[in-house]
Amino acid sequence: MEIRAVLFDLDNTLFDHPASARAGFDAFLRHLGREQSEELTLSWLEIEQVNYDRFLSKELSFHEQRRERLRQFLPLTGLAIPQTDTGLDELFAIYLQNYEDAWTAFPDAAPALWSLRDGGMLVGVVTNGNHNQQTSKISRIGLGPLIDRIFSSELTSHAKPAPEAFTQPCKSMKIAPAQTLYVGDNYRVDIEGAQNAGLHAIHLNRDGAGDRGAIQSLAELAPLLVGETPFT
Repeated sequence: MEIRAVLFDLDNTLFDHPASARAGFDAFLRHLGREQSEELTLSWLEIEQVNYDRFLSKELSFHEQRRERLRQFLPLTGLAIPQTDTGLDELFAIYLQNYEDAWTAFPDAAPALWSLRDGGMLVGVVTNGNHNQQTSKISRIGLGPLIDRIFSSELTSHAKPAPEAFTQPCKSMKIAPAQTLYVGDNYRVDIEGAQNAGLHAIHLNRDGAGDRGAIQSLAELAPLLVGETPFT
């Protein structure tokens, strides 16, 4: 069956979160009066992931996971933890501004989306996270005009890899799952999740030379769609 729509993950697929987060974090450290170190950077990114996953599982609210990140990170710098939610929110706002100022797309994102749109393909994004923040990312990095629909876990009430996170967007776009290709960087969440929901899927593994069945760049996507390559 022909592919009529391509859905993408956002963070680490179209949006270069690692580069944006590192740049924002470096500026945040300077504000805190601390020198940049790889150890602190890795700790921040690990704490971010753990608490964001707690938000996705509905253990924490979106704002509370931000506060918890600071509660866990600040002791590593020797700095005191603000004692009120307001103090935590004001401090996190400084990091957030630096992070947003550094938002960037992967260089291959816009050309790949243009190619799909020129070929008459429907294009959407299915992403876990806060809807306003995720749509803001897409707008700020210049990809908004190239995307037909944006579906966040907050909007659909289903986080990947739940099947509904994939089938609801298909239903909304009036496309059968079997006519839809999903592209993402996380094999368990994106690829296995999409396949379990009846979609085709391609793993984007930017660092995985020789990873069978994966692509390393979004530039590889359009040629696959016009070729005879079967999707999994």
